[in-house]
This record gives sequence, C-alpha cells and structure tokens, in this order.
Amino acid sequence: MGNERQPQAMRTIEVLSGFRRRLILRLLAAGVAASLLAGVAAYFIETERLDETLVDQAALEARFLAGSLSKDGDSPANDAKLGAFLQDHATTIRDFFVLAEAYGPDRLTIGEASLPDFAFVQSHFDRSRHRFPAAGDSWYTKAFIDGSLYLMVMVPLAGENGAAAGWFEGIYRLSPESIAAIQMDMIQIIGLVAGAVLLTAGVLYPLMSSLQGHIVAAATDLLRANIDTLKVLGNAIAKRDSDTNAHNFRVTVYAVRIAEALGLDDGAIRSLIKGSFLHDVGKIAVPDAILLKPGKLDAAEFTEMKTHVLHGLDIIAASGWLRDAADVVGSHHEKVDGSGYPRGLARDDVPLAARIFAVADVFDALTSERPYKKPLPLDQTMAILEDGRDRHFDGRILDAFRAIMPAIHDDVARRSDPEVEAVTEELLGRYFKI
Repeated sequence: MGNERQPQAMRTIEVLSGFRRRLILRLLAAGVAASLLAGVAAYFIETERLDETLVDQAALEARFLAGSLSKDGDSPANDAKLGAFLQDHATTIRDFFVLAEAYGPDRLTIGEASLPDFAFVQSHFDRSRHRFPAAGDSWYTKAFIDGSLYLMVMVPLAGENGAAAGWFEGIYRLSPESIAAIQMDMIQIIGLVAGAVLLTAGVLYPLMSSLQGHIVAAATDLLRANIDTLKVLGNAIAKRDSDTNAHNFRVTVYAVRIAEALGLDDGAIRSLIKGSFLHDVGKIAVPDAILLKPGKLDAAEFTEMKTHVLHGLDIIAASGWLRDAADVVGSHHEKVDGSGYPRGLARDDVPLAARIFAVADVFDALTSERPYKKPLPLDQTMAILEDGRDRHFDGRILDAFRAIMPAIHDDVARRSDPEVEAVTEELLGRYFKI
C-alpha cells in the first residue's frame, strides 16, 4: 500500500512538475555534448584538410623540382639543389620542409638534403617503412615533436604517359603559430556550434515549457476528476445510509492523523484516504429494508448486511485508480482476534490501513450524534475502545490514537460540517498534490 499504488494521474503530475528543470539541464547537456562532438569533428576535419594541403604542397614542390633534378644519379648536384630549396623556404615562409630526398624510377636515392638545425626530427620517423605510391596517389605520416607538427610525405614525380618517373620524400614542419591558428579555428567552430545549440534551446524552451504547462493542467484536471468521483461515490452511500456525508469527512481526518502519527508514507496515506471515503460503498447493493431498518437486524438480515464488503470490492475493482482502496473496503470489519468478517483475518494479516480505519470509524460512530443516539463523552468512548484492545483493535494503533485524540477531536468536534469538509479538502490537496 505504498508508492507502487500511487495513482497514474498523480505520478504524471509529479513527473511533469520537474520538467522545466530537467529540460534546462538536458538542453545544456546537449549543448555541451554537441560542442564536444563539434570540437572532435573540427579537429579531424581540420587536420585532414591540413594533411591534404601539405600533401598537395609537397606534390607541387615535387613537380617544381622534377624538372631541375638530374635523372642520371648526379647526387652531389641534386643534393645542392635540394639544400638550396630547403634553405630558401626556411628563410621566407613560416612552415617549410626540413628534409627532402629524391628517388629515381628504380627507387634509389638521387639526391638528399636536410636543415642541420632539424636533424633531430629524423629520429622520430621510421623512414624504412615508407611506401612508394603510384602516380596520382600519395603517402604520409605525422608526429608532434617539441610543440610542432611534422608530416613526412612521399609523392610521385610525374613522368611520361602518367607513370611515376621518381618520387619526392619530404618532412614538413608546421610551426607552433600555425598550430595555434588551427586551434583557434577549432575553438571558433565549437563556439559557433555551442551558440547555435543554446540559441535553439532558447527558442524551444518556452514552447516546450508552455506545452508542459498544458499537460500538467490536463493531468491535474484528471486527478481532480478522479478525486471528485471518489467523494461522490463515498458521499452518495453516506447520504443513503444516514442522510449526511459528514461521517466520511470526519473519519478520513481521524484516519489520516493516526497514519501520520504512525509515520506512514504518502502513498499509504493516499490509499487510506480512498478507503476511508469508500469503506461502505458496497451498501449501495443492500436492500433499503435492511440498510434503513431502525431496529436491530436479525441473523438473516445481518448476513445480508455483511455482503456489502464483497459488493464494495466488486465496485472498486472496476477502476484501476480506486483499486488500492481495497485494504479498507474489504477488511474494515475484520478484528485482530480473528472474529471479524468477511475472511476472519487476525493480527497482522489484517491490513494496516484497515486496522487504522477501524479505530477511526468506531471512534467517530461513538462520538457523533445520530438520529437514534446522542454522542458519547470521550472518557466513555475511550473506555469502549480500550475494552476492544487486542480483540477488535490493534493495541499499537490505539496507543498512537490515544496520544493525539484530545487535540484532533477538539479540532474536528468544534467545526461545522462544511469546515470539516474544508479540512478534508486540505488533506486531499496535500497528499494528492493538487
């Protein structure tokens, strides 16, 4: 009889009530995730673009050198030309080759040069693992060394009929300044994506928040309608039985106060409230001649009267929302010594909600004025309840009730019926969060 029986409309409202906070958090999380993904994507896209640029540049340089290099293996001459090429670029541009090597058609070196200040770079590359790409293709690998990016590239030298007449290999240095510029580009991309996500979130949030408000209002109306149905059913049978529905309101207040004193959770108290309103709903199936008989019922009539419990269970079984009232509806006439009905349950086999309600129900019946009797004074009422300790009533519940009884009786007894109904409405609003 706990939160697992919490009504669906109630759960809907509780879920939706935190929607705005969850929406903001999820939109922010989506923004961060999108920014990170954009950063990763920008990194790979930018580095791929950079690699392609460097390979294209190496191919361009190779074509420029192809016409000036000797193909007959004049290595000293080619070395000088490659050395001049490296020195010229190192003094005129920020990013340059630090090593250049030319191969002939037989894949033998026909020239090689490097910048002395960058001799250490070669140890970071395994040059024996490079491959000789076909015409129109290229091969490269890269490494970060002391804050600079180095790319080793191999491109074919164009020959007759499109075949490779040789190959150019170079190690190209990308300066820290160029790397910083690339990083700034990536940061700008991430910023643009994050800004776009947040801007989109800013546009979507009020629309989604407004939609959520309509859903909450609809769920609240549904819950209100369910509670109104609960009250109508309970009050209808109460008026048929005694011409007043005040008993339903008073007994609900008493039962809730006892449950609070015992520390029951909100879900259990909601079920108890439903059961309190509907405890006698099965009396609608009892003939008027028995239900409204002014005198004592005979054995056959009492047997018929007891069927109201089973009729009540049948009635609430048709509604998923009312089904958790079954503990009270089906067991409020059970007694802890096993002498009650309809099943003769004893002790803890009697549902806790039914044991609580039994105390509240009998207390209100004894202390309330009815057409056929005057209210009993408190001391006489409590004496009757004590006489039923551990026979009719659970002693632990009696103890809890005795501790709070004077205060809650004074609070309820001094109020008019409309005022007691207002107190009950306050309890409904609190526990069903309307």
